[in-house]
Order: sequence, then structure tokens, then C-alpha cells
Amino acid sequence: MQRFGIGEMEMKMAKLLWEREGIGSGAVVTLCKEEFGWAKSTTYTMLRRLCEHGLFQNVKSVVTSVMSEDEYKAKMVSDLLDDKFDGSLLYFMTLYIKHNGLSQEDKELLREIIQK
Repeated sequence: MQRFGIGEMEMKMAKLLWEREGIGSGAVVTLCKEEFGWAKSTTYTMLRRLCEHGLFQNVKSVVTSVMSEDEYKAKMVSDLLDDKFDGSLLYFMTLYIKHNGLSQEDKELLREIIQK
């Protein structure tokens, strides 16, 4: 199974790219220099990694997403559950609630989700 975990700076770059769907790769270089102080080579290395992870593609110097941010996060949650909690959302939730509790807002949201 392919894992999609990315590092902190890759995630920051991914968020910029998701916000600017269809941005030119030259504009990505400029943006990353402004946002992170990166050199052109660093930007292209990070972009290549995001493409290798299957999150983005760079076709004819236009960067587009292959996977939305929500799809990426859903995949990460699924991988976490599979790897650490035997694939059981209930096991994860039970441990989390036991050790962290739930706010009233979270309880109400869970009730709404369950009722649907």
C-alpha cells in the first residue's frame, strides 16, 4: 500500500499549491522564494517530491492537484488507523476520548453524524 505522508515543509508548499490550483511552475518558484526563502532548486525538489507522492502533477509547466487536500487528509487518517489502530476507528476514538475528552460541540457534531 502506498503511503502519502509528507513532511512539514512539503505540507506548507502543498497548501499553497491547493490554494492556487493551476499555477505555473515559474510562479511557484517566485511564491516559494517569497514565502519560504527557497532557491529555485529547492522549490523544484519539493515540487518533485509532492508529484512523486501523487498529490500534484507538473504538466507543461502547470502545476495541478491529483488529490485534493481533503482526499489527502482522508488517506492519512485511513493509513493511521490501519497502521496504529488495527483499522478500527472505534478503537482510536475510544482511546482518544478516554485520554482527551470531547467538547460539547464535538459531542453534538458526533450525534449529528451518527444520526445521518
